[in-house]
Amino acid sequence: MIDLHMHSTASDGTDTPKEIITKCRKLGLKLSAITDHDTMDSQPEAISTAKELKVRYLAGVEFSVRHTGELHILGYGMDTENKELIALMDDLRGSRVERVHEIIRVVQEHGMKIDFEDVERCAKGNTLGRPHVALALIEKGYASDLQDAFTRYLNEEGSCYVQRRKLNPQQAIEMILKTGGIPVLAHPKFVRTDDIEMLTAELKRIGLGGIEAYYPAHSNADVERYLGIAKRHGLLVTEGSDYHGAMRSYAAIACEKRTGPYLDESIKILTEKYAI
Repeated sequence: MIDLHMHSTASDGTDTPKEIITKCRKLGLKLSAITDHDTMDSQPEAISTAKELKVRYLAGVEFSVRHTGELHILGYGMDTENKELIALMDDLRGSRVERVHEIIRVVQEHGMKIDFEDVERCAKGNTLGRPHVALALIEKGYASDLQDAFTRYLNEEGSCYVQRRKLNPQQAIEMILKTGGIPVLAHPKFVRTDDIEMLTAELKRIGLGGIEAYYPAHSNADVERYLGIAKRHGLLVTEGSDYHGAMRSYAAIACEKRTGPYLDESIKILTEKYAI
């Protein structure tokens, strides 16, 4: 089993990096990766825990990039100490805090009395994000649980949603490549496009290295489709659960268990070239 798509408290998950890697060890995963949104704050703890527990691990990130609808680029094996990458992550972290301030303003406009200090307290020192706004809303009695808070207020369809700053696809892919990693198209089923193969080919031309073919929301037919695209364009394929802890109780670590020879070959390459 492997899982190359998980989120921690560094972005919008509810488990710490150490808790996630410890669970991966208990499950006997052969390869794992925490891929928090637009931040690598989880990586030092994840890497040290993986080394301590002897878990094969890929340093990861999930960039949200500008596109019609949703387009995410996963990055694996990047140099977490690269100065240019650190500067970018610091910039994105600052924009995340600005976004939280804006969400709070909108929440207050809707008559709900929470402030920045409430959200900061709920974050407990972790990188600020929507989950901490959700916790503040729960604490104040405006939502029953995390799912309720996101559905009613904080998701794209919610009444208090605020768009975050995003890189464009080329910026994300170039940064991943520049820092020694491999860029992978996340959950292609969610990408709004009339021609996913044409879009994949365009991304391949600027450096895309793989497709997340194996994903819980992908049907068997979807998996075969994305495998075919990967093979035709010389891309690796990956597998991930999109684990968020209590945020998405239906997506457990390594819940995506389908496999195949092309995935096995891809994982072997990723492990040999990028794993810690």
